[in-house]
Amino acid sequence: MAAAVDYSTEETNFILGLSAVGAVLDRRALLVVFTDFADPTSAQLMLESASRLSSRHLLLFVLMEDAELETVRRRAPETPADVSRAVTADALLREREVVVARLRRLGAEVIEAPAAAVGTALIERYLTLKRLDRL
Repeated sequence: MAAAVDYSTEETNFILGLSAVGAVLDRRALLVVFTDFADPTSAQLMLESASRLSSRHLLLFVLMEDAELETVRRRAPETPADVSRAVTADALLREREVVVARLRRLGAEVIEAPAAAVGTALIERYLTLKRLDRL
């Protein structure tokens, strides 16, 4: 199914995508979703779609850490513009934390890793899930 997926600059339609996947799967499956939460509305739609699938399938969300936002949030501000950037970065990261917490409450697995470590983290989590007989 993933072989037909291609890169696009269009916003992700979580409802359509996750419901289409759920409709073609006859048995329990591990669904790996590489995503980010661009805004609260798309995050809410993704959460609603994920909640429908989580009762039957194991969901694994893979997020790349946003090092730039983390740096802006931690950097000591020197100008009013720096304060504004820090507040915005903090708000975006807090929204992300809320979504991640909600995913975990649904029973979803979540990986947050730097881009260079995502592949390794995904393999390690898969092996852990297999060892725990969660697949």
